[in-house]
Amino acid sequence: MTVPCEPDRPVFSSPNAIRTYKSVRHTKLREPHLTSLLSSTAMQLFFLGYLAFLFAVVAAAPENWTNAQRLARGLPPNPPRFGRTLPGYVRNPTPVSGAKRSPSPSPSPSPSPSQKYTGRIQVVSYDGEPLGYLRNWATGSVSGVNAGGPSSELHISFTQSRSGKGMIDILATNPNFPAPYYIGTTTSATLAPGSSSYVSFGNVEKTPTLSPPVPYGNQTDESAIWTFDSKTKQITAHYINPDGSSANTTIAYNIWNNSIFFVGDIDAFNKAVSDPDYLVSPVTFYLADL
Repeated sequence: MTVPCEPDRPVFSSPNAIRTYKSVRHTKLREPHLTSLLSSTAMQLFFLGYLAFLFAVVAAAPENWTNAQRLARGLPPNPPRFGRTLPGYVRNPTPVSGAKRSPSPSPSPSPSPSQKYTGRIQVVSYDGEPLGYLRNWATGSVSGVNAGGPSSELHISFTQSRSGKGMIDILATNPNFPAPYYIGTTTSATLAPGSSSYVSFGNVEKTPTLSPPVPYGNQTDESAIWTFDSKTKQITAHYINPDGSSANTTIAYNIWNNSIFFVGDIDAFNKAVSDPDYLVSPVTFYLADL
């Protein structure tokens, strides 16, 4: 029968020697555990050092690096930035940009750019006396005061800008005379201070604003010669001379032959008249209701 051999044991000469042997043997048994612990600690220190390195690189990276530049250097992409205007937007995005909005109130209709007027033209003398209304005759058209009933009164309409500025064309709306149906000057002359010249009044073709007399048939017409004061209701004439200059225009009335026309200097005109029956006086036009 074979008896297992025990490992050689040292021979100790005293109890202290035995304790010393056991202490050394226990230390040798712990060496693998200490080696593993030291290895784990080294890995932790290496990882912490790598993180510190990354932090230093990120802190040193320029703020304007693109995401591609950062990724090429092993850095994370830039964080998203908010509060900056996006391409194609005229304002900054806000957290409520996509929120449901209450419907906007319907816009109120914009005012009309012009105002239409209708009525009759009342002729008033220089001393404020009403003489009647412009006539509406088949012959002689509009160049006088109506002496008949209401059916012989001229009805007119025109449109004026809301600002009240600019020239207007006056249209006859119930003409007893043949076309054309606008009213204005029908002859051409130069009206000026000291001049006895005159231009006739009648039904005309529509002409451009501020245009000198325009030939139509046996007439030379101007239609856009009028202005209107919506407060006083006065209608004023502004004739344009053949050279394009604006004339100081007076509406003249000859009561003897019931005729209305335009002059530049009423005193100069009357001085040139040899027959007292042809003396004229200034009159004013006003818009009157129908």
